[in-house]
Amino acid sequence: MEQEKLVFKIADIVKESYLIVPADRAAWTGLVLGIEHDAWVFNKLYDLQTQDRVVVLWLDTGLIEELPCSVLLLEYREEE
Repeated sequence: MEQEKLVFKIADIVKESYLIVPADRAAWTGLVLGIEHDAWVFNKLYDLQTQDRVVVLWLDTGLIEELPCSVLLLEYREEE
């Protein structure tokens, strides 16, 4: 699945991208609790790029965190 075009859904199982995982631990696995489309705005050199804000419950720790979709990887999605 191409990550840039992926739109997460509530109840997806996700994993942290290697970009945000500290060297002293493994990537956490989490459950998507919510999505706010185009909530993050990143400034590129000549244009603005928006990304979805994804609310994740990390199953490893019980923490809830809001992250841009680009730092998450889809592990599992229940087929409809």
